[in-house]
Amino acid sequence: MKGIHTFSLLGASALLLTSLGLAIGDDGREKVAVANLPTSVTMEEAIKTATTQFPGKVIEAELESEDGKVIYEVEIVNAAGEIREIEIDAQSGKILSSELEDQEAHEKGASQKDCGEA
Repeated sequence: MKGIHTFSLLGASALLLTSLGLAIGDDGREKVAVANLPTSVTMEEAIKTATTQFPGKVIEAELESEDGKVIYEVEIVNAAGEIREIEIDAQSGKILSSELEDQEAHEKGASQKDCGEA
């Protein structure tokens, strides 16, 4: 009986480690793909552009490909606690959009689009 339990435990451990390895592998490939995206603007330049438009503390900045365009997404929180996501073209450095995040929806990953601001 102990042998069956040991075998089951070893099998479950192997499955868990294999799944974890696959998850890390996929994430690693995604990071490499993003790192190889062509840019003319550095992350630091994109952050400076974003904070000039919306002063505050940068809480997240990332490079990604969206609809075939390489962009920086910069999230900033101001002194009033408002969170704004600013998208910047990684080639031209121009602001493409600016969205005020809904505080409750931000925790769930959704946002509310501002009209007229970009």
